[in-house]
Amino acid sequence: MGSRRWVAAAAAAAVGALLLLSVASHGARRGHSVDSNNRTFVFNYTLAKTIVEYASAVYMTDLTALYTWTCSRCNDLTKGFEIRCIIVDIQNCLQAFIGVDHNLNAVIVAIRGTQENSVQNWIKDLVWKQVDLNYPNMPDAKVHTGFYSAYNNTLLRPAITNAVRKARRLYGDISVIVTGHSMGGAIASFCALDLAVWEHDVDGNTTFRVCDSSGEDPDCCRSVFALFLSASDHLTYMGVEIAADDWSTCRIVMAHSVKRLQLYLASNVITAKNPVDIIIADHSVQTDPSSSS
Repeated sequence: MGSRRWVAAAAAAAVGALLLLSVASHGARRGHSVDSNNRTFVFNYTLAKTIVEYASAVYMTDLTALYTWTCSRCNDLTKGFEIRCIIVDIQNCLQAFIGVDHNLNAVIVAIRGTQENSVQNWIKDLVWKQVDLNYPNMPDAKVHTGFYSAYNNTLLRPAITNAVRKARRLYGDISVIVTGHSMGGAIASFCALDLAVWEHDVDGNTTFRVCDSSGEDPDCCRSVFALFLSASDHLTYMGVEIAADDWSTCRIVMAHSVKRLQLYLASNVITAKNPVDIIIADHSVQTDPSSSS
């Protein structure tokens, strides 16, 4: 496929503990810089906060406000964002959006975290048995079963992949940023890996050093006594609130013109800008989202 720029940003999830927001990036703008020769990463606060704002916005329940990018969380560093696709898997209570940030010159993929009152989400969170991860050059890799299945065995994987392909066909060889919070951060990690391995060649990599056999940095989260952990810290990053605006059960709110979709709440809904407005994909029918191109 030739040399391509790649950006992947994900909030790494932890079960029974709080999250640390991590960013692994390459090739973005707004002062963000990466030396692909020396494999060094220079942290940029504005870029990081922008990505956090996308992770916050995907929690919004009013899809009309998201679709038009007029929601209460859509008017700061992400102002002017162009939504290309909104994905709602109602059966599994999952939500994501894909669009283009023209300031960053990047495709943005944002995936929602746990909806507090969603039984489906909590089941995914708590199924922590490890399963083999079959990717090239990753022998013996194992991952959290619940988080991985939430990406790999639902509508998210084919719908996100298809939307990213469409955006890159439209806007050319631009970067891709994948972000999420809590469970959404874990899913975003799998999504970023999936896109990097199967969709795009990576031009340079950011390398992380494992400090000990546990895989955790003793100077980071492991330096904090467990009893000092605060749930409120899990819901605010860089001054940005990252939580659902409505903690009711998983549902959608849309404009009156698409109220007919309320008849299909047991199904999946994808709303996308040109050339497709609304797609309803029922789990009982074998549906290929890529066929809607």
